Amino acid sequence: MNNLNNRIIGLLFLMAVCPLYAQTKNIAFVGQAATYSDNIPGADAGLTYDDDRAAAVWFMEDFVVNNTNINGTYLSFEDVAAGSVLSGYDAIWVQSDGATFSGRMDEWPRGTVEDTGEIHCILGEGGFQWNGNCTALQDDFISNIKSYYLAGGNLFLGNYASKGLEVFGVFDGLINPWEYKPNQTFGETSPITDSWAVDNPWGNLYHGETNNPIMNGFSLGSPDGGCNNGIYIEFLAAGPGKKNRTCQYNFDWGRINDDANTANGGSATLAQKYDEFETVLNAEILLTNCGGNEVQAVQFNPRNTGNGTVIINGGGSYDWYAGGSPTNYNNNIKLFTSNALLTLAGVTLSTKKIDKSQISFYPNPVQSKLYINYKGKLNTSIYNLLGNQVLVSNSKTIDISELAVGMYIIKAIDMSTKESMNYKILVK
Repeated sequence: MNNLNNRIIGLLFLMAVCPLYAQTKNIAFVGQAATYSDNIPGADAGLTYDDDRAAAVWFMEDFVVNNTNINGTYLSFEDVAAGSVLSGYDAIWVQSDGATFSGRMDEWPRGTVEDTGEIHCILGEGGFQWNGNCTALQDDFISNIKSYYLAGGNLFLGNYASKGLEVFGVFDGLINPWEYKPNQTFGETSPITDSWAVDNPWGNLYHGETNNPIMNGFSLGSPDGGCNNGIYIEFLAAGPGKKNRTCQYNFDWGRINDDANTANGGSATLAQKYDEFETVLNAEILLTNCGGNEVQAVQFNPRNTGNGTVIINGGGSYDWYAGGSPTNYNNNIKLFTSNALLTLAGVTLSTKKIDKSQISFYPNPVQSKLYINYKGKLNTSIYNLLGNQVLVSNSKTIDISELAVGMYIIKAIDMSTKESMNYKILVK
């Protein structure tokens, strides 16, 4: 009888506890150093890895600590190559922004072949190595990450790790898949002191769907004169420290540009290039530069059944270590990364909603000007029923006279509280 009672008590305990454990997610950070807190040297190059170390420390000591439903693990590139079991992770963050010249990262995770024929090693725990012999290390690392992705594993690729898209299998099945990885890298190994970098905040335009959880909770900045055609997100405040280390798609040339031009009579619009990119690669563009021709953050949805989802951010504003910067310099960088990791791991993110009693839109139907009655500052986007953004405004009086007759969706975001609300209007 006692044994039966014990079994019943044990069963009740498991029933109470298991739902909690069922919600626990496992996420790994994969970086170059042997441990997450190492700041490895650049071997003979004398370079440091402050950016990757700052990202790893944040992941292990902030993100994991403050998300009690997340188990976090740090692995080095060498750990992965040596056969660390990856199948148990719901998401993996692969981070690579070692402070070497950007040209040496063009073929990451393989070292670029120099004009002299030397092949440098950029995966070893000892840091960047001149003429390093690490072909086996590279092959094994690529094979294990690719196997994880093809089996349904989800990846977040930070900075130059975005160059791994092709070798990790994200474009498998496409003709010339290497032409679909980011086509432009540049940036400095130390902070830029010129006024164009120091005097201005740096940000991006958000181009994704309004309901994408990556957008959850952002502090929206006030766009400058050249960045007012979308939802502007400030990532780096004015001040020193910016290095502009960038791994991006430039739509002024490359495979997407060429194919879009061919399909559209020789001269494709930017919107047509976006459509070519998103259709061919089953992707969603998330962040661009203010001009829109440089795509820096993207979500790649599975192209083949059973594959994982991949999110990349290679923007010059995605900078984990900016020396001499103001307090809270990287809050939106952390928020973007946190939202991406939690989304990839399958954690549902809640969205804060504006109380409907606190906001009103009138008149509705509307013919020329739409008025918004609300106490706070708003960033307002208007979308047609196809999901295309047709108008953006920070004003509470919006001129909609140029919109075609029909139904539209308004997404209003409080610029202070980040609360949001969707509302339908009829333009007549």
